Amino acid sequence: MHLRTATPDDVPSLYALWDRAFDAPLMVPVYETDDGRLDRTHVALDPLDGRVVGSVYWTPRELGGPDGDTLRAGGVANVATAPEARGRGLVRALLARAVEQMERDGADVALLFTGTPDVYRSSGFETFDVPLLRGAPRPVDDPDTAVSDPADDALAASAPGPGTEGDAPVQVRTDRLPGVPWPAWSAAFGWEQLAGLHGAFDVVPGGPRPLATRRTAEHWERRIPLWYSGAEVFTARAADGEVVGYLALEPGPGVLKVRELGVDLTAERAGEVVDALARTTLHRARHHDSPVVEVRLPAHALTDRFVAATLDAPVADTDTTGMLRPVRAGSDAVDRLRDTAAAGVGFHWPGDYV
Repeated sequence: MHLRTATPDDVPSLYALWDRAFDAPLMVPVYETDDGRLDRTHVALDPLDGRVVGSVYWTPRELGGPDGDTLRAGGVANVATAPEARGRGLVRALLARAVEQMERDGADVALLFTGTPDVYRSSGFETFDVPLLRGAPRPVDDPDTAVSDPADDALAASAPGPGTEGDAPVQVRTDRLPGVPWPAWSAAFGWEQLAGLHGAFDVVPGGPRPLATRRTAEHWERRIPLWYSGAEVFTARAADGEVVGYLALEPGPGVLKVRELGVDLTAERAGEVVDALARTTLHRARHHDSPVVEVRLPAHALTDRFVAATLDAPVADTDTTGMLRPVRAGSDAVDRLRDTAAAGVGFHWPGDYV
């Protein structure tokens, strides 16, 4: 087998390999948001016909470190081997090339997510645990008052009159449902509003949240709409239309997953915002007839409040799909990252998967 980085001529057979290997319709669109992708895509070529029969791709990320610092990470994805080429150590060889390139690029750690962790252990990766909770949704008796995709003036018209804005209840608006083509971000639903809330929620005393990606404008503009395309997105709004919280829910067979929650932790009405988004979660669980709601969020008092409002008799579980390995950082730094994740403080959001 011939191993090298990918070229434009490899793209047709590379995509054909991924089509055979994965049931993941977002894989290619997400990959194509990375303008430097080919230079970081390592491929194995069949010596007879030049087809791509193995691949490993990685992309740089800035992550919160274990001590309030920032680490440079290489996010690994799109790992595939054609059935006829398996058993030859291609994944291990391609990962070794990728890690060497990460080291030259200044990466401290490598990060990936997988349902087959044993494939990666021989390449130095070890899993980390992320706590989550599952339970039946609590009963909800009040009517669903969420506003569905209103025009800008409709939102203003529904607001209370002058002098009542501070006492008016938070209103939840439906901004995105699965299957609806994602338009450009708008003034009424702009990424900057969500980014501010995400940044305010994604901190811990002393610095950024360990393991969390430091999202850039490009991530919000290009990648987040793709990850949210299969999710329901809701915003909590004050009477003047200001976005004061948001929620991403992913409906699936038998379970409604809470994928993202964003609230300004320091805001005076943060608890009220969380309560409003929890009620929306219960209404959507009833709409989808979901017997289970899964909450996978970082540890915080507001997360506890959200869980208490949504789950009846929650059961603790663990997500073990994440894996880390040191590159330029010492193994102690990776161990401390893994410890923060197990404690629910370190966290990597599904919207930041590579």
